[in-house]
Amino acid sequence: MGQYNSKIPPGPWNPLTIMKIPQSAAEVLTDLSRQYGPVFSFRLFVGPLTVVLNNNAVIREALLDNADAFPNRMTSPLRKSWGLRGRVFYSLGEDQKTIRSFVIHGLHEFQKTFLPTRVSEEARHLCFAFEKKKSQPFDPTEYLSLAASNIMALVNFGQRYEYDDPKFKELVETLDYLFYALRPGTLVHAHPWLYDTFLYKSLKSSQEYVKNYVKDEIVKHKKDLDPSNPRDFIDYYLIKAGEEESEDDPLFLVDRAWYTIKDIFSSASNPGSAAIQWLIALFCNFQEEQDKVYEEVISVIGDSRLPTFEDMKQMPYTHAFLQEALRFRSAVPFGTREAARDVIVGGYTIPKGSNILVNYWAVERDPDVWNKPEEFRPERFLGADKKTPVDLPHHIPLGVGHRNCLGQTLALMEMFLFSTNLLQKFRLEFSPSDPKPPLRGVSGATVVVENFKLCAKKR
Repeated sequence: MGQYNSKIPPGPWNPLTIMKIPQSAAEVLTDLSRQYGPVFSFRLFVGPLTVVLNNNAVIREALLDNADAFPNRMTSPLRKSWGLRGRVFYSLGEDQKTIRSFVIHGLHEFQKTFLPTRVSEEARHLCFAFEKKKSQPFDPTEYLSLAASNIMALVNFGQRYEYDDPKFKELVETLDYLFYALRPGTLVHAHPWLYDTFLYKSLKSSQEYVKNYVKDEIVKHKKDLDPSNPRDFIDYYLIKAGEEESEDDPLFLVDRAWYTIKDIFSSASNPGSAAIQWLIALFCNFQEEQDKVYEEVISVIGDSRLPTFEDMKQMPYTHAFLQEALRFRSAVPFGTREAARDVIVGGYTIPKGSNILVNYWAVERDPDVWNKPEEFRPERFLGADKKTPVDLPHHIPLGVGHRNCLGQTLALMEMFLFSTNLLQKFRLEFSPSDPKPPLRGVSGATVVVENFKLCAKKR
């Protein structure tokens, strides 16, 4: 059943074992970890060995104790053919450190200034859209996608868009398509020559559309750039490009700026939308827990004031609900790495060049550390007094190590401010005339909740 080399992590020999239908990839790999252990491996029909890390101990051993062995995210021949310099997630070595520092600095500045208020205001725009439905059933997916994308429009383009803006809707739909079409495992990643064939005509035209959209925004920004008052990531990038203009091999080039901006935008808008969809579905499914969050909203914020991110410090149950939502159904079930050298993790040898899947889905369902992990229980994240938030070291839904999620604070800010704004104004329920989602999730580039219809009943 296992691999022929006892030093290599064990695992299934048949690639079809990984492709079970209708299970999601997260469920399949988590089930296999129960069979083969916290470190197992497999080979698909093409490509290097893939090693899957499935519990907190081996993930920390790999990404913290042996961080130098896993400096880069998993990439592909296709991405390499496009070029890795300037990419937020795929740059290498010092480039990666510089790009990461650039993004962290920008997010930090935005979070200190306009972002908390603008996120809450965006949540109010979402409330207005929900209110127009007059408590009748509707599918909230598009609204949530546009709302989450508007946050990224603010930090990248310096503006928000109306939900019926056709140009913005086309951009969001195209980015969502690219996020899905370029998910790991698709054939074109291993065979980049396919990109220029009719099979991937839609992928290529979508990539060109986003490239031209972002480049148009860059042209607009160059016309009224004020280096002393940067408004968004495009401004920050143009300033950096100007500072490096005289260097022999600059990292920040205006010609590659669109790639960096596209990475920042798409990396947060799609997972952000999925996370908010899960929150709403969980509020609908667990009405008693929704009531407890609403009670905190009224007690701390009231029924009219605009919620602020600072309010969360006084709302331990709401914070616990958000953390349990991240644990119960993480929108991003995997992280990826590449092994830069031979390394021993969990007693097994991971060969240089192996692809690594960090299975956060399994970590957040590990029965060895979570009591009844398939139950939704926000109280896990509260102390014995049921009032004090607790940090659990085995809770790592947004990753660990130097390649962890860049926007952890922004993600929590969005979840908190969208939740509190919506519950302040509405009681959220599944449509009584439509089927409830099973809440297993649909696996693609992210794990999204199954389609459902919502009734937002004004309070």
